[in-house]
Amino acid sequence: MEQSKAHYLSGVVLSAGANLAGMAASLATIMVAARLLSKDELGAFFLVMVVVQFVALFSDLGLKNTAIRALSSLPPQSLEFAQTAHYLLTITLTTSVVACLALWSVMPFLKSLWSYESFEHHLIFAAPIAVLTAVLQIVTSLLVGGKEFKKLSTLNIGIEILRATLSTGTLILGWGVNSLFWGMIVSRMVGIGAIWVVMPALFSFSFRHPRKAEFFKFGGWLYGGSLLSAGMVRCADAMVTTYMGTAALAVYSAAMQIPTVLQRVFESTRPALLGYIAAHHDSSDRQQAEAMRILTAGLSMATIVIIVFSGPLMTMLYSEQYTSGTCIMQTLSVWMAFSLVNYFYSIILVGRGQSREAFIQAVPQLLIMLVTTSLLVPLYEAVGAASALVITAFLGNLIAAKIVAGDDRDAWRVLTMNFIRAAVPLLLFLIIASQMKLDFFSLMILGGAMLAALIALKVIKTSDIVAVRIMLSGIIRQAPIRSTTIA
Repeated sequence: MEQSKAHYLSGVVLSAGANLAGMAASLATIMVAARLLSKDELGAFFLVMVVVQFVALFSDLGLKNTAIRALSSLPPQSLEFAQTAHYLLTITLTTSVVACLALWSVMPFLKSLWSYESFEHHLIFAAPIAVLTAVLQIVTSLLVGGKEFKKLSTLNIGIEILRATLSTGTLILGWGVNSLFWGMIVSRMVGIGAIWVVMPALFSFSFRHPRKAEFFKFGGWLYGGSLLSAGMVRCADAMVTTYMGTAALAVYSAAMQIPTVLQRVFESTRPALLGYIAAHHDSSDRQQAEAMRILTAGLSMATIVIIVFSGPLMTMLYSEQYTSGTCIMQTLSVWMAFSLVNYFYSIILVGRGQSREAFIQAVPQLLIMLVTTSLLVPLYEAVGAASALVITAFLGNLIAAKIVAGDDRDAWRVLTMNFIRAAVPLLLFLIIASQMKLDFFSLMILGGAMLAALIALKVIKTSDIVAVRIMLSGIIRQAPIRSTTIA
């Protein structure tokens, strides 16, 4: 048990560290692109990536999370592990090709919906990037299932650094928006190829598996939940583009980059967390509530820092042309904090095997998102889109806490109050910062006051710092863990 915990805890730390390095490289690419490309060109890139995400999701069928859950409970050297890995990889590759063929059929509709020249010209890149993204995601899940966290971390860092190097270099050479797309294509091909060379046994193919009905039943709910979650986030992108064009989407998406750092760190730890919860799903409600409180505390502190530094960051990263995105970044940072709490609820449900409940919690959130974006975007433009996300995530957490707690009212009360104690100060800080247009030093003073409020409300405890230090030192003291591969 302790060795298993060490596997997953070290996986969390390695994955987060690797993703931070990768994000720095990715952010450097967007910084260069914001200065060398027009807003319309950069907005077209972000719009194509919205299409890529949906095509990759249609390819997934929920198998990415299914793979983690199924493989985490199997010995990596076993025949069943190999059969499961081969089957899931084969199905993902097949569905990704089918999804791309479907994309070709709807391209005329997409071009008529968003009739921007740069978007129409570069939409063709969506198909190969979507296939490579889907394959890379399932390979990542297979590595997590085999507890190959070091290889996974190396893969993430290598892909992002190669992508940044290729994209930035070709941008400087004058390739334009094509640089961003080719950087993604080549880096993903090299990354997948590297894993193929190191672990060739992963890449056998098979359409047969005795548990395939179980996989699709479990994965089907995850698939639906993923589509709804993506629909909530990308609904805002689509509304911004439809009402204001690709230049506005460029500012909105640029403002999203720093809050997305929180998401990317959490995304990188998600496979390890899901594997751990799947392997130790009998954790007590008290432990889950405490884990949720610590997560909320960390996200709250990160959000306050982003709100304070949002103005200088927008100017420093993207130039003065993007300063209008300051308020958007502040709002999106609050949304990201709320959204990741909600995401952790989903991980708990999936780790317990409650994929249907994970889907159910996303349904009302999508309805809330559709209503709020329809009302707020026409009135407040990009800030309205970001505000709609905040409202949706806030209400979604109350719903998710009830689903996770089930019939246990005490557990639901604890989860809800932990979240509200953090959410209220953050919302108050956001309203003051965005409406009063405070200068940097005033924001710093107010940010310090908000941190003090979080401590007073016991969202942040001094014991948290001690606990994190002990956990990290314990991981460092662990003897090296022998990696496992498929025989």
